[in-house]
Amino acid sequence: MIMVNENDASGVTTEGEFRRTLKVLLSPLLDSGIDSIAVGLTILPPGGRSDFIGHPEGEMFYVLSGQGVMRVGENTRPITEGTAIWVGPHEVHQTINTGGGVLKLLWVLSPPGRESLILEQAHANAAERGSPK
Repeated sequence: MIMVNENDASGVTTEGEFRRTLKVLLSPLLDSGIDSIAVGLTILPPGGRSDFIGHPEGEMFYVLSGQGVMRVGENTRPITEGTAIWVGPHEVHQTINTGGGVLKLLWVLSPPGRESLILEQAHANAAERGSPK
């Protein structure tokens, strides 16, 4: 069994146009017992948004709390707590918080890979601060 609490997860908070917090909960880069997925969180403040990007991995999202819209290519659909979304490999997508509270999503990458960017930035930020994460 591998278990991680989100409060202990490595992550980064971005500012500016694409402000959000990204955390990696499970990844082959963090535990050799994992090989086929990466799991994490995206936390968007009111008005926050992710960048509009595609990547080689397919990605599943599950809305834990809040409301917003998911844009995939030319399609935009509302999302609320309890919504599950699959975005295929290379599909350009973006999540936008349209609500008054935090929009929190669980994401799963399959295969894993892109989470390495979050982990690299988290470790670089921790090194600058002199802390272990």
